[in-house]
Amino acid sequence: MITSINIKNVATFEPTNGVQITDLKKVNFFFGFNGSGKSTIAKYLHNLSLVDSQRNLDFKDCTQNGYDDSIHQILTFDENFTEVNFNQSSLLKGVFSLNEKNDLIDGQIVAQETIINSYKDLKEKKEKLIEKIEQDKRQKQTTLLNNCWSQRDTFSTFTKINLVHSGSRPNHLQKLKSILQNPLVDVPTIDQLTERYNSLYEKEISEITITVDSKLYKEIRIIERELESLLSEVIVGNEDVDIAALIKKLDSRSWVETGVKYLEQTNDVCPFCQQQTITDNLKQQFNELFDETYKEKIGEIERLFNLYKQKSNALLSNILNIQNIYNPDNLASNTHIKLKELFDNNSGIIAYKIKHSNEKKSITSLNTIKSELSEIINSIKQNNTTFLELGDSRNTLISDIWLYIAQQCQSNIETFAEKEIKYQRIITLANQLIVDYDSKNLIAKQTIETLRSQTVNTKDAVDSINLILKSTGFEGFEVAEKDTVNNISQYYLKRNGSTDESPVFRSLSEGEKNFISFLYFYQLCVGTDDIENNSTKKKIIVIDDPVSSLDSQSLFVVSTLVHQLILRKGNNPKADKKLFKNTAISQVFVLTHNLYFYKEVSFEKRSICTDFWHYRITKTNNISTISGGCNRTVFDDYSLLWQTLKEINNNLPADSSLNIVIANTMRRVIESFVNFIGLGKDSWGAVLNENAEEPSYYIKCSFISTINDESHKVTALDSIYYQKIINEQPQLLFDVFKEIFISIGKEHYELMMEETIE
Repeated sequence: MITSINIKNVATFEPTNGVQITDLKKVNFFFGFNGSGKSTIAKYLHNLSLVDSQRNLDFKDCTQNGYDDSIHQILTFDENFTEVNFNQSSLLKGVFSLNEKNDLIDGQIVAQETIINSYKDLKEKKEKLIEKIEQDKRQKQTTLLNNCWSQRDTFSTFTKINLVHSGSRPNHLQKLKSILQNPLVDVPTIDQLTERYNSLYEKEISEITITVDSKLYKEIRIIERELESLLSEVIVGNEDVDIAALIKKLDSRSWVETGVKYLEQTNDVCPFCQQQTITDNLKQQFNELFDETYKEKIGEIERLFNLYKQKSNALLSNILNIQNIYNPDNLASNTHIKLKELFDNNSGIIAYKIKHSNEKKSITSLNTIKSELSEIINSIKQNNTTFLELGDSRNTLISDIWLYIAQQCQSNIETFAEKEIKYQRIITLANQLIVDYDSKNLIAKQTIETLRSQTVNTKDAVDSINLILKSTGFEGFEVAEKDTVNNISQYYLKRNGSTDESPVFRSLSEGEKNFISFLYFYQLCVGTDDIENNSTKKKIIVIDDPVSSLDSQSLFVVSTLVHQLILRKGNNPKADKKLFKNTAISQVFVLTHNLYFYKEVSFEKRSICTDFWHYRITKTNNISTISGGCNRTVFDDYSLLWQTLKEINNNLPADSSLNIVIANTMRRVIESFVNFIGLGKDSWGAVLNENAEEPSYYIKCSFISTINDESHKVTALDSIYYQKIINEQPQLLFDVFKEIFISIGKEHYELMMEETIE
């Protein structure tokens, strides 16, 4: 039950600290005049019973302790109850009467629903666990997808390659997983992949039909070897000739050898000095000096030299042609430059040798550039191979790119795979438990359905409402059954003897509406309108001003019904006095501004639960406060009775509608007074001197009869007392009351009523 509440920052309750009501009891009586703030308390308690989306945010600062919507059901009777249950529809919700048989069944249902709730909680925990695991799995999978996908950025510069699955990260990941099913071997580096990409995509590749002429190379090498032999030889003429010593001394052999060539053209004129100094003897000496051996060797050098130039030029032309169509990294052009430089140098050396045949010379072999020529040949071969295998090479490159990406992602993929196995193991176990919980819940629900089929239907409750209506004079209509939905009966109000099902509730007086509403509310308190969801919940009953006026017919019925709700379990053992007879009720709050109803409903001589407390609500300077907090009424009982009579007398009704209230209040005053002054049970002495012929005599006797019949046991349904006084004018009741007190306590009457009797 609710043990404490704090009403703060709402209506007229102070916004900072509010009003704290602690140590609430099973029964809590609140008295306060209209506008004092009592309805705010009732509305707050009702607000607790609503779902979050329907709750009034005005109460956001109010707090409570003890209420648990899983075990408690708050039923609130206030001005809104009538509107909800009657004005909005002509149908009443089905009500259920929990008699002795239902008490037993209810206990069994509670046990089964406890089982259901237990397994429901366990199921929810497992479902939340699965949801949490699935969420964690999704997050980690998303992270894995993103990390694996980001590896594609490494190859963002490979613009001419389109890797598959460019629009699907899951498919990209699946591709990597399929690669990792086999061990990774020979995974290239990013530099190697970049180099291959540039070669296969960024460079224009075509078949090269020309290459280095290896035949020329061999021919030149042969010429080189022949020349090398002659160049390393000292070639001289006949040293025995007279002029040989002079030529040698002057070191003019080449000069002379050149001049001799012109002797045939100049006859006797020296080709050098242009004088006729050439004699036959001199010619003979020149011929002997440059003999046939000498001439043959020089001629061989000249022949080889010409052949060398021819072949070298051909090789240069060959390299130049290659350069024009294929020159990767200037390989051909650089080689051409080296070759030309080598050939030019060698040609100069050979030419010099021819002129200075007696000197040893040596040339640089073409073999020194063999590696460059071989590189050109190999590059052309590689180019042509690449050209022929371009498609396969590109496919291999793409495969190697995937190998590289797979290697970079391997650790993350394997880690997630291990976690995925653990996730699935937990989810499988949780699902098995959920199936088990559902199976057990199904058995419990089937048991509950069997038990519900054994419960008493709502006819008892309807008959009870109609009996109360009939017994208290509400004979113009009754509650009738309309139909049944899900084994729950629905009812409507109908005129007696009429077959018209049109709603009649709106044609009732306010007093009738209020009374019928409370009768229906009472049935909800002792039964339920929703057995499936609330049959096992303990009820917290909140009753806010159930009597809007001093209507005698409704006031005493309502107070009697409230007494039925708060009846104690028994007198023995003593602890039973603090327990409710109706074990389905956990707590009751009664709030009213009606003084008489407050005294009637909290009358301590009735056998009500003794775990009760009284509170008074007041409002000063528009701030509500709550005082009292005691186990007795916040008003003196006797003074309250007199105050009630004064209020009615000051606003005396024209009809007899308040006669029951007036008569019961008067007999309570008389009872208390005669006991106090010593008349005791022999209170007939108050009418000993009355004239039996007077019309008021039987009224006086009626008052005395109620005293002697133990007035606190009189119920609202004992019609004998109504019949004696119900039809009299209210003024006659007050006159009789005054006359009785003139006989038994005139001065006391004048004091309490604040009037003087002449």
